[in-house]
Amino acid sequence: MPEASPDATIIIATSWQALGRADTGDVRMMICNCTVIIVFAAFYIEANLNHLIESIGKTKEMKDYYGYRPGLQDKLVWFYITYCADDKTIMNKRAYEKTRHRFPGFNEIYNFRNDVSHGVINRSLTNLNDAKRLRANAIDIVSDLFDIAKQAGCYIPRSVTYEFAISSEDLTS
Repeated sequence: MPEASPDATIIIATSWQALGRADTGDVRMMICNCTVIIVFAAFYIEANLNHLIESIGKTKEMKDYYGYRPGLQDKLVWFYITYCADDKTIMNKRAYEKTRHRFPGFNEIYNFRNDVSHGVINRSLTNLNDAKRLRANAIDIVSDLFDIAKQAGCYIPRSVTYEFAISSEDLTS
């Protein structure tokens, strides 16, 4: 399926390739492949959030909202507050809870990615069923984000194929 940016296309393709390797059933490679599937699911969400926020022209507004360079969860919460929340002034623990509720699987994906970035592999999720579920959750989250943007009057096409993404000149810089 085409994506919105070359980076998002390559990221989800990397996850797909790891899924193909994990599907072979080789238990010696399962932890590594499932780790790649889940971590790249998180990268996929963030690449698309970055693209959406930039395409909508709201990068500066989002950064000003926080006063620091926001991470993945902060970006998703900002997007939720801006485009989904009834109360646009909420910015507390409740906003994070509502965001996690709105986007199923996000909390597990986010925590897994953060654990890996700190050198810890949450082995309870490095199995094929959880990896497939979380990858599907990430794809659903991204589709939902594009639908939300479209409902807000910001249609952003998803027309970048894998073949275009791997041949794109932009990726060599």
